[in-house]
Amino acid sequence: MEKESKNIFGVYCPKSSSADIQTQRKTRGGKGMRDCNGRIIYSVGHSNHEADKFVKILQGFSIDVVVDVRSAPYSKYCPQFNKETIEQVLKSSGIKYLFLGKELGARPTDQSCYVDAIVSFDELKLSECFQRGISRLLDGIEKHNIAIMCSEKDPINCHRAILISRVLTEKGITVRHILSETESLDQKDLEAMLLKKFKIEKTLFDTTSPRQSDIEEAYKKQENLICYKETVQGGVI
Repeated sequence: MEKESKNIFGVYCPKSSSADIQTQRKTRGGKGMRDCNGRIIYSVGHSNHEADKFVKILQGFSIDVVVDVRSAPYSKYCPQFNKETIEQVLKSSGIKYLFLGKELGARPTDQSCYVDAIVSFDELKLSECFQRGISRLLDGIEKHNIAIMCSEKDPINCHRAILISRVLTEKGITVRHILSETESLDQKDLEAMLLKKFKIEKTLFDTTSPRQSDIEEAYKKQENLICYKETVQGGVI
């Protein structure tokens, strides 16, 4: 009897053999083609793009699943990216949409993820809900070319890079941030940008790789700049 496994959408489906999966990957062309072991995921910010332009950007990297990691999947200034609207636009272009804002959003409802009314990425990434979202991404990349989507144009200012992509990288996943139809930024290059931003740089005579403690310090400083802070009047939005 053929084994079944859950796909990224939580639906049971026949489990493909490793040979089948490798064949599928080899047929993917262009910039979205997977590396040799298939462990790659993309990130993208919708910014203020027109919906058609956004689809073209995704198609430039052969994305077939967009995972929305916005806590609130609605935009006052860019209504074309409201959940139901963008889901239909993507569907009409042959791209599946999945909302995981509850699991992977930057504004959790779980108060244990807050320290002094400020979201702690260290606490958030240890939460059961977040771990469940990461597991679904890890399952999904076996069969899909996925882009995690948030609103910020620049990944360095978004939790998709400072939290989600960092966790995925630590699990051995290659993460590339889509900047345009033809350009992307590797997570390792983003880490180098963080080190430069906070002036945690090597000296002229230091040819060694950045220390892990330096990278962690840079991530923490950027987290402090972008993490969600509750207002005095209300709770989590």
